Amino acid sequence: MIVSPDETFSAREAAEFLRKSERQVQRYLADGRLKGNRKNGRWQITALALWNYQGIAREMQDIWVDYCVRMAKHEAE
Repeated sequence: MIVSPDETFSAREAAEFLRKSERQVQRYLADGRLKGNRKNGRWQITALALWNYQGIAREMQDIWVDYCVRMAKHEAE
């Protein structure tokens, strides 16, 4: 599934994505290893932050741009 780099995930969703426990993800967020924002007592983590944590941000951004270009060409037809 292709997601936008700015799509947000909860700590639980991020934990599923990273195959970690939710508590472990919360520790990563608290110590700055994973970037996220805390709003209304809940963590919000972007897809880009998850990709950066995994070391695949550049590749995933390239895939996202390619996807957007292909969709724009398809809509123009």
